[in-house]
Amino acid sequence: MADVPVQYFQSVITIELAVAGALLWQIRYFEPRDGKPESAHLPDPYLRLGLALVMGATVFASLWAIADEGPRWAALAVTLGLSISLIPILVRVLPPLRSDAETHERDPDFWITVAALLGYVAIVALTLVVLDIE
Repeated sequence: MADVPVQYFQSVITIELAVAGALLWQIRYFEPRDGKPESAHLPDPYLRLGLALVMGATVFASLWAIADEGPRWAALAVTLGLSISLIPILVRVLPPLRSDAETHERDPDFWITVAALLGYVAIVALTLVVLDIE
């Protein structure tokens, strides 16, 4: 009998593909850097590589877990990988944390970002605890 249903891992793959689509389409996360001025707003290449590795590892770990009949530790690992890959989208839609380059002042609503990120960490931690309950 499987610890975690196969459908959980199928759902993780589906969500991960949606995240990759959002990053490719909306955020231009994997767009190459060239000398154009708009490429200055692209994320650091090492950060992009790290996120690509997390996303790839999450998808392949999900596929492996489907083949191995869903061990519980695999569900924890792919849930953590999925939550990490959602962070760039979450940060993109929230008010910025950094201060303005010209005025050196923070966005007045930056506390919303801090609260949302802390809430997100709490939700992910609660999900991991629920997955680990026997």
